[in-house]
This record gives sequence, structure tokens and C-alpha cells, in this order.
Amino acid sequence: MSRIYDSSQLTKRRAQQAIAGGFLASAGTAPSNYTRQSRSGHGIIDASIIAQVKTGGMTEYTRYDTCIAVSLGCPADPVIAASLINPPYIPALPGAVSGITFTVGSIIVSWNPPTTGDGPFQYVVTPVLNGVTQDSVTTLNTSYRFTNLQEWQPYTFTVCARNMSGMGPLIRTPYFLSPPSVLSSIMSGEAGAVDVSLALPYIMNAGLDNVLQYIASSNLGPTKGSRIMYLFVSSVVQAWNWVTADTNVQGVHDNWDWTESKATAPLSANDSIIWISCVIDYLITQLHPIPSIYNCPADMVARVKTAGQWDDWSARWSTWYINRLADGSSAASTAQPVNSANWNNTIVVDGVTVNDINGFPQPQQWTRLTVNGVQQRYATYSWDSINSSCLTAQNELDLLALVSPVTGTDRDAEIDVVLNISQNLTDEEKMIAEFWAGSAPGVMPPPLMAIWLWKEYMRSNSFSCAHIMYSLLDLAVHLFEGARVCWGQKYMFMQDRPIQEIRRRYNGQMISSWNGTISGDQWIPYQLSSFVTPPFPDFPSGHSHFTQAFAHTMTKWFGPTITKNTMTYDLQSLYSTSFTSNQTCPFGDFILPAGSSAVQPGIVPATDVTISFSTWQDMADQAGMSRLFGGIHTITAHYASQTTANAVDGYINSTWGITP
Repeated sequence: MSRIYDSSQLTKRRAQQAIAGGFLASAGTAPSNYTRQSRSGHGIIDASIIAQVKTGGMTEYTRYDTCIAVSLGCPADPVIAASLINPPYIPALPGAVSGITFTVGSIIVSWNPPTTGDGPFQYVVTPVLNGVTQDSVTTLNTSYRFTNLQEWQPYTFTVCARNMSGMGPLIRTPYFLSPPSVLSSIMSGEAGAVDVSLALPYIMNAGLDNVLQYIASSNLGPTKGSRIMYLFVSSVVQAWNWVTADTNVQGVHDNWDWTESKATAPLSANDSIIWISCVIDYLITQLHPIPSIYNCPADMVARVKTAGQWDDWSARWSTWYINRLADGSSAASTAQPVNSANWNNTIVVDGVTVNDINGFPQPQQWTRLTVNGVQQRYATYSWDSINSSCLTAQNELDLLALVSPVTGTDRDAEIDVVLNISQNLTDEEKMIAEFWAGSAPGVMPPPLMAIWLWKEYMRSNSFSCAHIMYSLLDLAVHLFEGARVCWGQKYMFMQDRPIQEIRRRYNGQMISSWNGTISGDQWIPYQLSSFVTPPFPDFPSGHSHFTQAFAHTMTKWFGPTITKNTMTYDLQSLYSTSFTSNQTCPFGDFILPAGSSAVQPGIVPATDVTISFSTWQDMADQAGMSRLFGGIHTITAHYASQTTANAVDGYINSTWGITP
């Protein structure tokens, strides 16, 4: 009577073991390398293997002195096989997969096999979109290419190993944006004439995401962060300019010739996408080692690099990069104002200590704080000394003379405005302060917020390749030069922060503030207790300069009014600690959930707060005022920076001449 085998893995396994046991009982001893393919002389005929072998249910067995090993699960090691003495043998469950990576060309998800458990393994990979599980796929390989995902949507994936005993643990990946289909076609070599402006934003977004995460995780701060971003962006746009017919930048700027240093002939639109993908991969490895995120056929990459004269470009770029690294930033990063009047004094922020600030050599000059027992160091004290990309020495002097801080009763009055604001902060004002704060661990510093907003706007709209590339270059130049100029003004005036002025003037007096009624000598701004106040002077405001520069650039390239297309934001948690996931909103709208405050978690805001912007100038104005809400800048620091940013914009336009 024929046997009917159940479809379950357990029943199949038992059937295979029964067959193996029959072979062992009837055949005696066989050499350890004996397999089905060398079975002559042992009395095993086709009919004895029954339907399992014929139908593929058992595809291979190996006969050893003490057992028959049967696939699935047939061990290659005779030592392991010899341990299978007491049937039925049950393989150990798989451990976790590891090392999950992504490459673009649709999305290829790759992983490392488990280091524990008995193979062979199958792998179950499941896409998840907005919390909804999609159809799973099963593969014997350690990678899988998805080709049917929704464009620009943030997918996560679960990956687990499976063997005869069951499933290993599910490993969930970080989210990854699915690429537009046109990019997948280009990178596979299948595309004909396509609109590459649909593919370029994805490539730039992926590269910028990587650099932004690097800057945030390295806690580089506003000045160093803006410099790293300038190096990256200018390098990418140099490479784009090299292989295209674009004329948006002419002449030599920052020692790079934008007119003459070109490939012999422009690349095709499709090939320019392959080229810039290779460039971004190459440049990012200069910052930190990561695997390639792009997947192009090797022969296509070789062809495009040859056509674009890769060796010539990379040699010229290396020379430019080495010279730019010697820009004085290393010394500027470590310099400290050791000769300033109050360098040997400090203001201890511990809720108890009362400092005699009026006893300092210069009571109204910047003095470093001691927070959680750690004394601040001035962040990039001499940053204006690093090489400019376009400003002359006379330009710098003119900019330094353009503004100056107020003194005397005017200074007292603007400090009292900050104190009054802190006494009456609304939940919305508190959340505006936190929305623009930056600089928390794992969060972008202020100028990089502008880069994030730029890339999200590119994702939510359709623009030409030239608009995408050269508007980003324009913005990166503005942020880099803005940091230099603003820090030069801070260096020049060394004005104290509101925390120092309020504690000095209201020493021993009871005052009200956002955190209750306190002694004036213990006043703190509305900031994280680990941060309190940035380690550099009040005047002028970096936030106000960076966002005003951003407003100028975006208005120049895209008009003053924001186009509010609905989108799902990308890497939103890098922008602010208020966000734990990516929101779907019209661009320029942000929902700050109830209780999401980092300063007063679970309490503020009492209900959701929505922030919405209709123009780029709206953003700049609110960003500047947020520093008054947060208690770390005064109104003249805000307006002075906007004035300076306006002037720097004029210099950049007249020197670089980057045109739409």
C-alpha cells in the first residue's frame, strides 16, 4: 500500500529519515564519501528511493559509517554527520541574520546568514509600508531585489532565516526610500530616453542623507557642519558640471575652473545619472567607510567613467580637495580665547551655586558656563580665519563694521524682553524654540536644517537638473560663508549671553520664569538641561544668519512662496527631537505632538501644535525669534544677523554668479 506524505516539514523529514534508516540497515558499512551518485554495488535501485527522490522532496543523501545524512539539512562535514546517531534528528533553530544593507537599483536588500543554527537556510523577507505588512518573499540567497514597490515611499523590511525546525528571529531594518522606476531603469541599463530630473533628486537625497547623519552623529556643530557640507556639495556639483553642458557657473571659484575643466563631450542624460552616482559613492568614502548604495552593472560603470574621463576629473578633484583641507580649519577648531578677560572665570549652572558676576574683570563679556560639572570650551573661536571661497579681506572688514551690539540701557531693555518672554511662554512658543533648536545629540546643527529643508523641497516638486544642482551649490556656499562671517562678528564683540546678564542684574531677587518663581541668580533659558546655552557669544545669531541665507537662496531659485505639495518627510528625527517618525504633510507643515517636548517631556505641549509656513521668509523670521523664545539670543542679535546675511548674499551673487 502506498504511503501518503503530509505536506508539513516535520512529516517530510520523518519520511526522509525512514528511507535513510532503510539504506543503513540493508547496506552495511560504506565509505564516508559514498553518495547517491556512486551507489553501484550496494543493492540500491531506483525503486527503493520511492517518490520522494523522484519528485525532489529528497534531493541528496550521503552515507557514512553510522548514519545516512539526508537533504534538506545534509551536512557537508562527516564529523557533524557522524553525530546524527539518534533519529529523528531535529536541526537547531536559526539565529538572527545580521549586517543588513541596501543598494539602489530598485531596492536590493542584503544580509549575512545566521552564525548559529543548522542550515541550509531559507530566508523570508517582508516589506512593511506605513506599518502595513506587504507580501513576503522566500529565497535561498542572502539578497533580494524588489521591483514592485511604490516610488519614494519609506519601506522597512523584516528578514529571518528558516530551516527544517522553524523560523529564526525577525530582524527589522531601518526604513529605506524606494527609488523612482526611472532610476531603476537607468541603473539597469534598460532605459531609453527618460526624464532624468525624476531620478536626480533621489540620488542627491541618498547622498545628503548619509552626510547629514554623519554630521549629526559626530556632533560637529554649526561651523564644522557647514564646512563639511560645503566640501561635499561643491565636489558633487563640480563633478556634475564636468560632464554636462551646464553654464550656470562660469570661471574660477575657490580654485576650481568651472568653465574649462570639462570632459571632452557632455555625457548623455542617462549616463550623467550613472556618473553622479559613482561620484557620490566615491566622495562619501572620503568622509567615512560605507558600502556602496548604488547597484550598476560593472561594464556600464566602466563605460561611463571612460566617457567622462574619470581619471582626469578625480586627479583634479584630489588636488582641489587637498588644498581645501589646508584651509586653516584645523587650528580654528581648537583655538580658545585664553586671553579674553573672563577666561579664568565660569558661571556654574547647578541650581545652587551663586556666582559674583559683577566681580568678573568684564561682567558683560562672554563667560563660559560649567554645566553638569563640565566647563564649556568656546566652539571654533577663530572660525573666520579659515579660507573664504569668495570674500576678500576688505569684504570681511566691511561686514564686520556693518553691525554692532547695543549697550547700556538699550542692552538692559532687550535682556528684559527675553526675561519677559520666558515668563509668559506659551506651549506653541516653547515648541517653536525646540523645533528650531538643533544641536541635541543625534540632531542636525542649525545650518544643516536648511540643507534638509532644501532636499525635502526637491523631493516634493519637479525641477530641472540644473535647478537642483546649482541651487544646492548656492545654498552650501551661503551657509559656509555665513558661518565664517557670523563667527567673526562673535569674535569681535564677545557679548555675553542672556543667562549671564539676567543672573548678574537680578542676583538675589525673586523672579518668575518658565520654570516657576526662582532666584534671579539661578535663571536658565528654555533649553535642555544638558545644553543650557551654546558655547559662544550672543551677538550676532547664527540661526538668524543661516535661515536668512536660506530664504534668499530659495527665493532666488524657486520664488518667495512655498509650493505645499503633500509628502512623507525623510529622516525627520534628524531635524528635531520632537519627531520620532516621518510625518505625511504638505511641505512646510509640521505637527509637534502632545507631550513631545524634550525640555518638559510628557507635559508640553498639552495638545498637538501645528507649525505652517507659506514663504521662505516666514521660516527665517520664525527661526530667529525662536532663539528669543529659547532664551539664548536677543532681538538685536537676530536683526543684525539678518542684515549681515543680506549683505553676504550680495557678495556671493556678485562673485560666484551662480545663476538659475
